Amino acid sequence: MARFAHLGDAHIGAWRDQKLKEMNLQAFVKALDECVTANVDFIIIAGDLFDTTLPDLNLVQKTVEKIKQVKDKGIQFYLTYGSHDFAANSVSIIDILNTTGLFSKVVNAELVEEKIRLEFTVDSKTGAKITGLSGRKLGLEKKYFEILDNDNLEHEKGFKIFVFHNSIIEIRPANVSYSEGVPISCFPKGFDYYAGGHVHECLKQNIKDFGVVAFPGALFGATFTDLETTAKGEKRGFFLVDFEDKITSIRFVEVKVSEVFFQEIDAKNKTANQVAKTLEKTTDEADVKGKIALIKVTGELLAGKPSDINFNEIRQTLYNREAVVANINHYNLSTAEKMTSGQIIGENRHEIETKILSDMVKTFKIDPSIKEALKLKLEKVLTSEDGISFADSLLKSLKIEKQEGETKKDFEERVLKNTLHLLNLEAKP
Repeated sequence: MARFAHLGDAHIGAWRDQKLKEMNLQAFVKALDECVTANVDFIIIAGDLFDTTLPDLNLVQKTVEKIKQVKDKGIQFYLTYGSHDFAANSVSIIDILNTTGLFSKVVNAELVEEKIRLEFTVDSKTGAKITGLSGRKLGLEKKYFEILDNDNLEHEKGFKIFVFHNSIIEIRPANVSYSEGVPISCFPKGFDYYAGGHVHECLKQNIKDFGVVAFPGALFGATFTDLETTAKGEKRGFFLVDFEDKITSIRFVEVKVSEVFFQEIDAKNKTANQVAKTLEKTTDEADVKGKIALIKVTGELLAGKPSDINFNEIRQTLYNREAVVANINHYNLSTAEKMTSGQIIGENRHEIETKILSDMVKTFKIDPSIKEALKLKLEKVLTSEDGISFADSLLKSLKIEKQEGETKKDFEERVLKNTLHLLNLEAKP
């Protein structure tokens, strides 16, 4: 009998907060230790090992050290790009590490008669055949799924694993918004295991004519929304899969590095002063010692303004009670008093940005005097859901941070290349 581990969405380097950054890395290290204990033959990472294409080199060093320590025990690593660690127009850290032989990228593709033909990577120890597609920003990998040569893949014999990084429209979580998605009909049929990434919640389903489709979810989480989901009961970890000719068992291994305290406070029909007192009582009584503490304040105040509440003082109380991290989300707290022009309410910063972009896209007008072919192309990219997704990706591209040791010139060129790629204006070779 053989065994492999399926991990996804480690997002190493995702957090600004140093404690959360360390916990995120700790979750990855702990997961690999569990893999060694379970005596796996190989490990699959289904994208987004890192949160950016060029992450903090200190984190890269620690990650590489751990992977090498595990690989030296005879455990091979196979992975694909995620939407965060893929770079179409520049070198990604994944490319650099792949050249060292630290792990194997499983996407080996060529274009044959306008079809993408994938080759299998065969694990030397177990004979398992692994292939797949990378995730890309803006969900551009959907185009590759549409022209995938599935016949070639379906006729291959043996134990087969398909690795991918995208949500599947038919089985993605109902309560979470994933704007991208590929229908299951685009996947090759008859694989034993479909190792998914991108979806941050744990999902596993056996689909007729296909096989087991599994998403282990985020190992720790890359956003406070992820941590809130953890507090509500979502387990974090990875899958262990035993197989011979076929799968014999699949079990989920939980990876926990910290408990999460979460409390939501409804401000509806309360004054700012009343909400402040509720927050004070909540934090005074909360069991947050050694935990990540999250408080969300939502609703419309009966009187007063959100700025009347001293959130910094409330946060400090949580730290005084020995919370390892304290965060108060009041993005969705509004006031009954007349709103200022242009004020937008949302669950978090990303949601507010998305609402603004949505409003702008709806009112966007293309110059009617331009040529029809160009007009149609602009309408496809800049309007409807595609327009929102494009604007969101462009905003993220312009918000990337300068890396340690990177010159100002190199940083500006990197931002420019990313932006030109999104605009499809990069220089052709």
